[in-house]
Amino acid sequence: MNGATLAFWLAFGLVAYTYIGYPIGIWLAARTRKEQAPDAVADWPAVTLVVAAHNEAARIDAKVANLRNLDYPAGRLRLLFVSDGSTDGTDTALASITDVESICYPVRRGKPHALNLAMQRVETPIVVFSDVRQMIEPQAIRHLVARLLQPGVGAVSGALVHVAPGTQTAAQISLYWRYEKWIRRSESRFASTVGATGALYAIRSRDFTPLRDDTLLDDFEIPMQVVRRGLRTLFEPRAVLYDELQPDIAGERKRKIRTLTGNFQSFARNPWMFVPWRNPLFVQFVSHKVLRLLVPYAMLAMLLASLLADGAFYAAAAVAQFAFYATALLGARVPGLRSNRVVSFVTVFVELNWAAVMALAGFVSSRSDAKWEKT
Repeated sequence: MNGATLAFWLAFGLVAYTYIGYPIGIWLAARTRKEQAPDAVADWPAVTLVVAAHNEAARIDAKVANLRNLDYPAGRLRLLFVSDGSTDGTDTALASITDVESICYPVRRGKPHALNLAMQRVETPIVVFSDVRQMIEPQAIRHLVARLLQPGVGAVSGALVHVAPGTQTAAQISLYWRYEKWIRRSESRFASTVGATGALYAIRSRDFTPLRDDTLLDDFEIPMQVVRRGLRTLFEPRAVLYDELQPDIAGERKRKIRTLTGNFQSFARNPWMFVPWRNPLFVQFVSHKVLRLLVPYAMLAMLLASLLADGAFYAAAAVAQFAFYATALLGARVPGLRSNRVVSFVTVFVELNWAAVMALAGFVSSRSDAKWEKT
């Protein structure tokens, strides 16, 4: 085996392990563990539900109505909104709602700053973080809290469900999210998830670690700090919340670049994550988070190696790869072609991996276009 063929198979192995081998492996490992999901708690603790918002005046009323409909013991759920430099009337809307506490300030500082301020006001033993856009199922908070009260658990994440997609592109993005939830559920059952669903997750207030104001991924940094203390981060599939998918590639690309840029930021600020004896989730962390960021370069290595390697097999592999990328290019340039499932799937897959490349470029160049923005 010469250098080109070795490079091809090493690159192929990395891609296959990342998207097929690890998910199947963690699923099989999870089946060896029993999962306990309590339904009732003798004494429900007080909870503060924190919502950070920026220019969400049009959604505030619907969100508050949704939160009022949550099935949690009367008087045990406190609602706290933080308006981060809103200029569209969000502050006025919040001031008119009597059963909601709010913190408002004129200059936008970002979601991490908003969460830090909120935690200075939280007096309950448990805090739940949520966003404005998503609607939460009535029983969701009970399910989060019941799991959080289990011994050894430090954070519990809700399950994001996307409403029926209106485009084939959205359908493929929805398929990716279902795949992602399958992995998270397996990780949770086996040990812990690597991060949480930012739109809904719960922790004990004492376990909150203040965030730097420019932090991009609170839903990764906070749960991983919990894990560092030896506690588990779980995925609770019954704690459901609903959101709308991005209808096109552009919106999903923007969201994905922001998320992946946040991964690079967190990696740089938390080198302990790369030390096996300091990171209790080292294998899951590398397999789920790190290797996905290497896949685009492995795909490029596969293409180059197949062009350099001798033999009909590698020539055919090169042709297949060119066809794959040509399909993605056509899907990106000709929107009508994305009504085809195969074209849509290939386009979304390549776009998501291209987002990883763009995220690294943005992080290295210290661009600021990945800040907390609505997509």
